[in-house]
Amino acid sequence: MKLPVSISFMAVSAAQFAAKSLIRFKPGRTGEAPSWEGRGNDITTHEVGTPITDRSYWEGRFALCTLTFRKEDGAELEITDAVAAVSRERRIVCTALTGRDGTVKEYINEGDWAINIVIGVQAVRGGVITDDYPTEELRQLREFLDEKKPLEVYSAFFDIFDITKMVIKSYSASQETEANYQAVSISAVSDEDYEIYSNEY
Repeated sequence: MKLPVSISFMAVSAAQFAAKSLIRFKPGRTGEAPSWEGRGNDITTHEVGTPITDRSYWEGRFALCTLTFRKEDGAELEITDAVAAVSRERRIVCTALTGRDGTVKEYINEGDWAINIVIGVQAVRGGVITDDYPTEELRQLREFLDEKKPLEVYSAFFDIFDITKMVIKSYSASQETEANYQAVSISAVSDEDYEIYSNEY
């Protein structure tokens, strides 16, 4: 026999009330009241803190690699906050043969390195990081990224993969106004010097 809906709700409510009556809460405070002595004093100010990306902090530590850009005219830009990722695909021609499973692989050469770099730019005034938007630092970085020639690049990370030059394909930045920090993402490909010889002359 089914009970009316209202009677069912009443039964459920009564059961919930009975369950809650079994709960016993402990006293909110068993010790002394908190002391507020010394509160309300003037706030102690400190100089602007140096972030952990400061070069002097990381010298001698194998954590971050300083990245250096160099133009053909010799102008250089050193970046202490940069993280890079590289990938490379080998060029291999696969040929299928009749009556044989799989393919015959013909190695052609090593492809270019695909390079992705994320750079952190901060405002520096007189050698001290300040709470300003890094306008001048971004303009200086853009002068290098807009270069229509290969850039020489050096870092301990790139040195492992024998990457000494790269060509900028694209870069992007989304404005960040909540801090004095601006991230810039760069997409590039490696470039190498080639010497072509001819036997015709």
